[in-house]
Amino acid sequence: MRVLPAIFIAASLAFGAPLALADELVIAPEVGVKIQNDVKVKKYKSYKYNGDLAVGVVVPGDVEYYDVPEDVVVATPVLKGHRYAYINDHVYIVDSKHRIVAIVE
Repeated sequence: MRVLPAIFIAASLAFGAPLALADELVIAPEVGVKIQNDVKVKKYKSYKYNGDLAVGVVVPGDVEYYDVPEDVVVATPVLKGHRYAYINDHVYIVDSKHRIVAIVE
């Protein structure tokens, strides 16, 4: 009878973990405001891109990437190690492989 719980746990890990990893980051509105203010204060130019941008899309390599402000990382530790790109007048949080993990509203 111990086999059944082991199979259930293995199935949960096999199917549940990849789904959890696929979830996008949720950026709190106040954190989004801080990042948007960073863009405005530093007067970054928006990169023009002709494709569709969504969570999971890899951003082109010639886009400028900016560090997430330190106070934002302190408030939202999950953003540590991430950067952001300013594309088509929108801010996108990207991982180390330049894959979009969140869209800042």
